[in-house]
Amino acid sequence: MSAPGRRKHPALTHAPIFFSFFTWGFGTGAQNLGRPLFVLAVTGNVFLVGVMLAANAVPRAFTGPITGFLTDRLGRKPMVLMGPIVRGVTNVGQYFADDFVTFFVLEVIGQIGVAMWATSSNVLLSDVTTIESRGRVLALRNMATRLGFVAGPALGGVLAATYGLESVFLLNGVSKVVIVVVVLTMVKETRPEELAAPDAPGRQRARLSFEPFRNRTFAVVAMATAVFSMANAGIVQTLLPVHAVDALNLDEAVVGFLISLTSALAFLWAFPNGMIADRFGRKWSLGPGLLLMAAAAVALTVGDVYAVLLVAAVFLGMGEAAGMGTSQTFAMDLAPPEKRGMYMGLSMLANSVGATAGPLLLAALYHFVLPDVSFFTMTALLLLATLMLALLARETGGRARLRGE
Repeated sequence: MSAPGRRKHPALTHAPIFFSFFTWGFGTGAQNLGRPLFVLAVTGNVFLVGVMLAANAVPRAFTGPITGFLTDRLGRKPMVLMGPIVRGVTNVGQYFADDFVTFFVLEVIGQIGVAMWATSSNVLLSDVTTIESRGRVLALRNMATRLGFVAGPALGGVLAATYGLESVFLLNGVSKVVIVVVVLTMVKETRPEELAAPDAPGRQRARLSFEPFRNRTFAVVAMATAVFSMANAGIVQTLLPVHAVDALNLDEAVVGFLISLTSALAFLWAFPNGMIADRFGRKWSLGPGLLLMAAAAVALTVGDVYAVLLVAAVFLGMGEAAGMGTSQTFAMDLAPPEKRGMYMGLSMLANSVGATAGPLLLAALYHFVLPDVSFFTMTALLLLATLMLALLARETGGRARLRGE
């Protein structure tokens, strides 16, 4: 399909890819509900919930760059397939786990598969998009994923309340089997020609390197990505469900609705955000996304009432739509064709650093100091990242690119 065809009909042209993202979001959304609640149920310790989320990001930190390197050397499709295979196997194991240690080990191993999927699928999308339409195509990707996140926690909450939390992990495992079948039968290899032949110059230059961090814009975007990931993993995946159960004594089904609401807002805001990123520039999307996450953190300090959680969920959903999609779009813009794997791998590294630090830092402050201190700390980091992005990053899309700035 030609580039103009992709711009006109991306949803139809890449339907199997988008369906795979929906299915991933469906299973992972259920996992995001079940994971902290399972740890809280078997340990009774909020801090260990943060330890779990922080430990999950550690294997993603080194797996992301390695996967990026392998997508340049071996191709996109093999690594896209390996991700759900690894994650699905560990999910089946978690279905039978009944203690923290077993669950913890399986979750950490499963995150290797998560990193493989996240890195290789983004490299594949980078191959089939252009700078002019990339924001909107990634918005469609986010919409597909978030639609899964809306349905996953809602069904997961019902399953957990009816059959127990372990049923949520089996649901995630089944979703990964579906992805393997779709990718194996419907998705083609997208590696550029300059990387396809064994003796191609681009392939010979494919290597593990931290060279992209010499680019000031990439370094600033990586920092913003890390801070966004801190907020996403620390608040959305850790403190929001725990705060709802611990402070408000809500049950799993209500918490599942709360997480689904966040994903619903992320779904609804994804495409408008993609239009903003393509028309006005990446900074006009990513910066407000970071500010929305900061507003959510502030809202959680107002009081322990359900209405406050609903307001925070709205801000978090819109912030997720902007931050997740545009940070990856930024990295894709900066990557030359023969180094897309490297750039996206290092973007995953930045994401994983934030996902490690966020739950550990925020859960420690929440458990050992005060809940409000954890939320204010995250607010300060988000505001700092927004300021650095505005002052130091070079715009790669929108009107600034058309003017040649």
